[in-house]
Amino acid sequence: MSSIPVEVTIDDLYKYYDVLAEAKDNAGQHAETYLNIVKGTKAGTKEKLLASQFISRFFKYFPTHMPLAIDAIFDLCEDPDVNIRKSAIKDLASIAKDCSVEHLNRIADILTQLLQTEDVQEFNQVQLSLTSIIKLNPRVTLNEMFNQINTAELDQVRKRGIKFLCGKLPQFFSSATTDPSCSIFNKEIEDLLVKNVKRALSDCDAEEFIMFIRLLASLSSMNSLQGRQELVAIIMEQSELDKKFSSDDLERIMILLSCIQQAIPLFSKNVNSNKYVLMFVDNVLGTFDQIVDEEIKFEILKSLADLCSFFTWTAGMDKVSDKQMDTVYNILLGYLPKPPAEAQTSLCSDLTEDVVDKDKGEHVRFNFSYVECLIYTFHVLARSKQEFLSADQNKDKLKDFRLRLQYFAKGTKNYIKELRNTLINSSLNAKTDADNEENKIRRVALKVTTNIDALIKDLFHNPPAYKTSITLSWKSSQSLEAQDSQQPNKQNKRSLSVTNDSAELEGSAKKKPERGIYQPPTGKYSTQNASNGKRRTLSFDNQKAKNSNKQM
Repeated sequence: MSSIPVEVTIDDLYKYYDVLAEAKDNAGQHAETYLNIVKGTKAGTKEKLLASQFISRFFKYFPTHMPLAIDAIFDLCEDPDVNIRKSAIKDLASIAKDCSVEHLNRIADILTQLLQTEDVQEFNQVQLSLTSIIKLNPRVTLNEMFNQINTAELDQVRKRGIKFLCGKLPQFFSSATTDPSCSIFNKEIEDLLVKNVKRALSDCDAEEFIMFIRLLASLSSMNSLQGRQELVAIIMEQSELDKKFSSDDLERIMILLSCIQQAIPLFSKNVNSNKYVLMFVDNVLGTFDQIVDEEIKFEILKSLADLCSFFTWTAGMDKVSDKQMDTVYNILLGYLPKPPAEAQTSLCSDLTEDVVDKDKGEHVRFNFSYVECLIYTFHVLARSKQEFLSADQNKDKLKDFRLRLQYFAKGTKNYIKELRNTLINSSLNAKTDADNEENKIRRVALKVTTNIDALIKDLFHNPPAYKTSITLSWKSSQSLEAQDSQQPNKQNKRSLSVTNDSAELEGSAKKKPERGIYQPPTGKYSTQNASNGKRRTLSFDNQKAKNSNKQM
């Protein structure tokens, strides 16, 4: 707001200050003097700075004039002069110590809006003031900040509010037993935070979703068995895995993959993934064949296999249904080619021949990466449904399955041998980063194929056994990928999807989608801002920061 000429001067302000200071605890008897100080916020630059300090200094003595005093400070928070704004923002934290809950709500609301500033020093002061009031009354401040986050007209306010909370709150909760200023951050406040986060998760983008989940994971209440189960439930609720998926709704599929990625570290032998695995089979795999994008299909299979790593079945638990087993089995069969009729008689003895139909000269392309995911998923689920293959009525199914497995095993054995020989030679001669990158891909391919080989051997027992335990190939390669991500000069990562197509290994593979943050353009995870309720909204102009040399 622009300054308007008034009679209040610097000398006047000091005179008013002396009157109130000398009155000490009886300062409240000099209301007119205090109101004259408030008028100083309409004067010049120096008068505004001084008036703001004096307003906060004697604020507690004038409860009936608190709304007027707060509004005067709010006006200064919109002043064109950044120094006046910084001073007013600092004074807001001071007056918050003496105001009612109603007024604290207003202060928290305005400070959250002020996070939109582009001036670095002003932004830092806003954070300091927010830190002060959230320690003063976390219940009121959290509720108001989340209210602003959920209804902010400016996306920048929302995002910076979330980043502030997700950055500061873990520190406050972790210091609750050692820092007296944080002792108020107890179980009750944790519960309040969880409630607010759940509400905010209903309309957030993927980056915000990940920040919120990491915030919840930092809470002590979430480190218990019950807490981790609750956190998994919160995450998976956002995935809407309990509803049927459509093959053309790729955004929803990517949301699901992001949710699973966040949930995986929370599963354990005591927090199993059983119901999520079965919902995945029922509601996602049904449309798997209709999905066109091969890379998304691969990510779907990897996510299902990740979930299966924590699928635990013991006697007495409900078994996987025949329909669920058929769903996985039929998709797996689609990637286990049936051998040519003339080749079937030679399969029983020799598993090391090249996977080439010598009569026709045709090369058979095996998708090892898909098969690793699918055969692992099948192996895990069949452990609880062993009669799926071993029952008398399923003899023909088992015969066909083993015929396909045997044919696939030939290609796997051959590819393992080829990879080992290539790795020995290339490791000795590697001279460039590109050479090392090729070797990393070969090592992953070797892990994929040895995993498949181990599981196939299990399934060839009579009856099929389900005792072999493997580490999925991408789990073993994550440390290598983490190292690469810390090297800024690395080129874009190559695909680790493995087939027996040597051209793909040598560099023609498409770049696989990152398994990190996915940014959906619209829908549930987009930011759909509601209009504000009846509250003061700052008409903050970021151009006010033009005079500042540093920008956010």
